[in-house]
Amino acid sequence: MRISNGLAFPTFLLVLGGAAYGSIFSANKLAVDAGMPALALAFWQIVIAAAVILPVSIVMRSPPKLLFSHLRVYAFVATVGLSGPTMIVVILADKLSPAIITLAAALIASATYLLSLAVRAESFRWLALLGVVLGFGGVLFIVLPEEGLPETASAAWVLFALLLPASAAANNVFTARLMPENVNSLSLTAGLMILSAILLFIIMMLTDGPVLLTHGGLVAVGSVIWAGSATVVTYLCFFEILRRAGGLFFAQLNYVVVAAGVLWAYIIFGDEPNVWLWAAIVAIALGLATMNYSKARTERQTQKVS
Repeated sequence: MRISNGLAFPTFLLVLGGAAYGSIFSANKLAVDAGMPALALAFWQIVIAAAVILPVSIVMRSPPKLLFSHLRVYAFVATVGLSGPTMIVVILADKLSPAIITLAAALIASATYLLSLAVRAESFRWLALLGVVLGFGGVLFIVLPEEGLPETASAAWVLFALLLPASAAANNVFTARLMPENVNSLSLTAGLMILSAILLFIIMMLTDGPVLLTHGGLVAVGSVIWAGSATVVTYLCFFEILRRAGGLFFAQLNYVVVAAGVLWAYIIFGDEPNVWLWAAIVAIALGLATMNYSKARTERQTQKVS
């Protein structure tokens, strides 16, 4: 399929951002397996991301703004959209395969639609509901069969992983309502990274005490730097894709994340999906495709009416 010149760079960003985000789950597992405590990993991952983003925002003359309208967005997104999901993912790092955690992240679109429907921010669409059923039905392929999970994994941890799309959905739905006009994405990212780092520092001190970056040795240091850098790349790609190509094109990133997460897990850990995991991947991918098609059709109908 030929890509138009106008979408060539967004397509590159789509692949780069999806590959970066999909790699974070494997990087987390490497760090935790090397001895880095999970919540300390979350803290250092965000600190590294903040250390990269903040100087860039200052150089680009887009530092975090300290207005109340901005501070409340930083607080909400840092808590619900960044710190919460980050803690969930690192806690799961040695509990589930990175490929399974990736599939949980792929359910964010379905969870967002359900929550949007509940607060009447979206209209009911049968196709979208079918996408939700396919997506969450894919989870059943992992949880119900005895062969669906590795022997060391637990179905309870898969259910815990569903907190990831739930948290991200709350962030997606309610952040839009809090967002001030003409907010700069670089300034926003820097602000929420700093606040998230402060929050995670407090949580780390209360649970693990002071943990140095070098706690788990060179493997952990490299993995934490990898995860932090991938977080920066992910956020920058996300915002730039939205700016250049819009939300509908951006929605395709979920496919790249699923493929990348499974591929990284196979390359690094040799986690070859069994037949049930492949069934889950297919079901969730079909769910994403149905959700995207439903959204695109609704937008086309809206444009015709207007």
